[in-house]
Amino acid sequence: MALTRKKQRPKLSARERILEAATKLFTERPFGEISADDIAREADVAHGLTFHHFGSKAALYECISQAAADRLDQIHTKATLTGSPAEKLRSFLVAHMDEVYRRRVDYVFHSRGGGTAAIQKIWEGSRSNAIRLIMSFYDVVEPSPPLAVAARAWLGYYDELVLAWVQGQIKTKATVVEMAFRLFPLAIANAKLLGEKNIPLI
Repeated sequence: MALTRKKQRPKLSARERILEAATKLFTERPFGEISADDIAREADVAHGLTFHHFGSKAALYECISQAAADRLDQIHTKATLTGSPAEKLRSFLVAHMDEVYRRRVDYVFHSRGGGTAAIQKIWEGSRSNAIRLIMSFYDVVEPSPPLAVAARAWLGYYDELVLAWVQGQIKTKATVVEMAFRLFPLAIANAKLLGEKNIPLI
């Protein structure tokens, strides 16, 4: 009887090992508690290689943040490919929370303004992508400034609920989803107070 061999994982370069190790550590512990030595030990590389490949811990974190933001955008899109607009919105909310919980330590850090200006720009870009995606459920291809502001305000409300949930202040995911879902039509309708004349049907 032939033995089946376990498929071996491709050998990673030092740079890839550093990225993998840092991603794991930043997911588990706050940014300020992780040193370059910690990353080098986890990656099993010489201490100086972290600086050689990335220049600084902050630059490494920026690289990881961009990958995390890109992944979140992909998760949002994949979760909302089918269904009615309302079903897509609920699917977006649930998928977002699942991914946030997986990266909750990191999420709290950057949501509270942690990191460099470049890191904040990365996550603001992801929020803008989320707004465009959500508005597309209602046939809005490019939100006007008033609609974008109303949607961004709603997203900020949702972010605060999610932060409260990951920190144990709200007990169930369903509560967060329902609160955000109910507020969305009201937030968009109130864009008329900002001068929006074409409020989408929600």
